[in-house]
Amino acid sequence: MNLAQRTLLSRMLLPFCLAVGAALSVFLGQDANFDLKNYHIYNAWALLHDRSAHDFGAAGSQSFFNPLPDLPYYALGTGVLNGWPIVLAAFQGLWYGLLLFILCKIAIALTKLQGRSPGWPDLLAVAVGASGTMAVSQAGSTTNEILLACLVLLGLLQLLPLYGADLASKARSACVAGICCGLAAGLKPTAVIYIPAMALSLLVTLRPRGDALRLALIYTTGSVLAFLVSYGWWGWHLYRLTGNLSFPYFNQLFRSDWIGTVSGTDPRFRPRDLAQWLFYPFYWAKKNSGLVTELEFADPRYALAMLAVMITATLDVFQSARSCKNIHGSPSGLLSTFAVVAYVAWLGLFSILRYAVPIEALTGLLMLSAVRTVICSLPSDSREDRCAGLAMLVILLVTAGCTRYPDWGHVSFSKTMFKINPIEVEPGSMVLLVSGAEAYVVPFFAHTENIDFIGLSLSRFDSTVAGYRYSELRQQYVTQHKGPLYALRRADPDNGKKILDAYLPDHRLANCRPISSNLEIERDGTAALQICAVEKTP
Repeated sequence: MNLAQRTLLSRMLLPFCLAVGAALSVFLGQDANFDLKNYHIYNAWALLHDRSAHDFGAAGSQSFFNPLPDLPYYALGTGVLNGWPIVLAAFQGLWYGLLLFILCKIAIALTKLQGRSPGWPDLLAVAVGASGTMAVSQAGSTTNEILLACLVLLGLLQLLPLYGADLASKARSACVAGICCGLAAGLKPTAVIYIPAMALSLLVTLRPRGDALRLALIYTTGSVLAFLVSYGWWGWHLYRLTGNLSFPYFNQLFRSDWIGTVSGTDPRFRPRDLAQWLFYPFYWAKKNSGLVTELEFADPRYALAMLAVMITATLDVFQSARSCKNIHGSPSGLLSTFAVVAYVAWLGLFSILRYAVPIEALTGLLMLSAVRTVICSLPSDSREDRCAGLAMLVILLVTAGCTRYPDWGHVSFSKTMFKINPIEVEPGSMVLLVSGAEAYVVPFFAHTENIDFIGLSLSRFDSTVAGYRYSELRQQYVTQHKGPLYALRRADPDNGKKILDAYLPDHRLANCRPISSNLEIERDGTAALQICAVEKTP
């Protein structure tokens, strides 16, 4: 391939990757995942309309999440792209395309540091990682995990040139890497695990040690500053409101009187026994549900990547006297160390697989590193790119055959983004949200400036607030309200009854009206949502 052809391919890489992301998002359909319906739309609207004086926990515990990353989707979906849902889906899919592009750039940077040209093995390795269950299933989604993964991997890409011989701006690269990771953690604190993972990877793999320590410090400083920019304003808001900078999480540290002294993280998906703590990825290789996601899926990439890291480390030890020792050197060591440290932190803190997209995206490159290390240990006539390419092709086919993708929630495209019939209640009303995942319709009530919205849906969060100030405030909002009272609920005869019995035992639901929404699937022609009057029992 001549220089002109390589230049053309380089220029076409980004548009091609973005087109893939847009097409994949459109193929999956309009996003209608649980979290979008519960808080991604509501939180953005609440921020823009300063609802703190009117509403209380309308989306439950998720009402207190940083709304900043949700603003673009809400603004476009209710603004210029309201009548173009397919275009908005394509726009949202660009994050996946950018993830694919950054992964390609990481692979290319590795080949340059290894003194070779990019080839089919590298392309196949990128395909293996980019086709993982969590990345593909969340393409175009408002969960924002792909956006966070782009920032984290962009930070990792900034660190790779630090291992080159000729780089005059190492400090700047380290700082930019820190800014990327800090922004990700600030936008959604589930990404905070990647900050120490990247810093520790630098310290372990970069030489000389003095440079490693200095650059790790610069990286950490950039991370902290970027985190303060993207989250500081929201953390201060939460602190003034609740006394906890990260409410409702880590209250065992902040000791807010709103909830109990608990971490607030979801423990359902953590390993159950020693075998799972040690070999959890192997449990995901076959079809399962309830282990690290709520939905059924299967993905062998994580297990194969774990094997790949162990194989690479073992062969490197026994190849200490050979010329192929550390065939990839410190740059590949950075990737593997980062993936291992991030995985351990993720396992202990969350064990929710959709938070692990940056790790998933690197699995193919980790496998390629192991493949090349194995080839290096074989007789010299076997050390060919075609051997690595064949091995990666087999891995790609095996992973593709064993993968089962979850669907977080999609509906068919309609003519408008949010096709929700206007909801009329009297000014001065209070609306109780009693089911969960219905706060997204709140912005479509008429005269919202004269309506209060209070979240009462039963959830895991309620066990942490019972007997504390949060529960007391919520009770006061409901019992002291003097105007009309309504309940917004899922269309189920028993839905909301337990909640009303707990908060308003002498009241009942009456005059229920359907709420039509293009984000809900109607069954037997019955609308999924209802607005009901809450009346005092005769």
